[in-house]
Amino acid sequence: MRKVSRAATGGLLLACALVSGVTRAQSPASPPDVSRNQPIDLATTLRLAGIDNLDLAAVRAAERQAKAANDAATLRFFPYLTIGETYARRTGLDQQTTGSMLDVYKQLYRRSGTIGMGVDLGEAVFGKLAARQLQTAAQRDVEAARNDTLLAAANAYFNLVNAAAAVGIADEAVRVTRDYQDQLERAVGIGLTNRSEALRVAVQTRQAQVELRAARAAQRVDAAALAAVLRLDPAIDLVPAERLVVPPTLVALDQPVDALIRKALMRRPELKASAAAVAAAEHRKAAARYGPLLPSVTAAATYAGTRGGPNGTLDAFQPTHDFAVGLSWRFGPGGLFDFSRTEAAKASLDRRTIADEKLRQAISQQVVDAFTAAQAARDQMSLARDAVQLAERSLSLSMQRKEFGVYAVIEVIQAQQDLTRARTSYAAALAQYAKSQYALAQATGTVGNQ
Repeated sequence: MRKVSRAATGGLLLACALVSGVTRAQSPASPPDVSRNQPIDLATTLRLAGIDNLDLAAVRAAERQAKAANDAATLRFFPYLTIGETYARRTGLDQQTTGSMLDVYKQLYRRSGTIGMGVDLGEAVFGKLAARQLQTAAQRDVEAARNDTLLAAANAYFNLVNAAAAVGIADEAVRVTRDYQDQLERAVGIGLTNRSEALRVAVQTRQAQVELRAARAAQRVDAAALAAVLRLDPAIDLVPAERLVVPPTLVALDQPVDALIRKALMRRPELKASAAAVAAAEHRKAAARYGPLLPSVTAAATYAGTRGGPNGTLDAFQPTHDFAVGLSWRFGPGGLFDFSRTEAAKASLDRRTIADEKLRQAISQQVVDAFTAAQAARDQMSLARDAVQLAERSLSLSMQRKEFGVYAVIEVIQAQQDLTRARTSYAAALAQYAKSQYALAQATGTVGNQ
């Protein structure tokens, strides 16, 4: 991976942030002197990828939600406080303890504060253990989403570099054929060659110009795609710092694939998240089986001041104190002997365990696929490089034959076309190898460490 200076990277980050911020706010003001043609390199691309990606933001929100649920599970063990006032008044007939009726007029005024606690110990204890595991799973999900985002950003950047390389190759092809066309036009003018030969080269020049225009359009599309991944203003025309992909080696290909599979099974955050989810399901199963054996605890302490009296009088406040502690066990639904709840928790654990095993198999397959693709891309890159060298030699020989007057125009044109295709294939092979390296790093759980 090519390194860039802190100043250059910081300047690009600031410029992109300014342009992006103005676009999202839909401000009528123009951004302050920010060029619409911005250079970018791989290091900056990967840094920007983790700042404002929507998918990553959604997973981070889920992480915050899981943390709040874990905090709420902790608060179940803490007491609560209630403060209140009560006013009661009664007039008319009231029955006395002797059974006789008496016309009364009384009122009561009460202020109280209560510290209470009501805890279902089984649900609280096992619920806390499960919530902690779910928070861990959410944290691992953030890591997995970040790795996916880095892979998507790297692929988009390599696509842009490859598109820029295609533009350069097509531009060179236009220049060469145009120079050759000019030479033949001069030769036709002095009667050294036929007009048909000049027309053949003119056709080749136009075709090269068509391919150049298409390559420039493809580069602009890839620039917009990279801007979308990085959540930047799509109007910015991102220009890659490299003119040709410099293929990195993130994962060595001279190691057995089973070693890479073992590394992936240890490092992939998706598996760590799945393991935490399995642990949470195990705690829920324990809650269904053993939770009802633990009692529900209730406790309350109340301090109150009461004023009252006959005939509408209110005496001075008189203090009262109440204390209560209770233990209870629940039988039936949601409690002891609720076998359906136990069976449901066991089935949930089984589903989670099966999903974990399927994920392991899928990750192992991903490693094999990515490793095979990386090996193929490496070989294709070597073959494409050889093809470029052969095409360059072929064109050189054709041009030498032209100097001795024993050539055919179609021969030179064909040699130029072969060289252009070989260079384009080589640039694409470099980009494909770079993408396969990042895919293998993502499959083995090391892409975030690059």
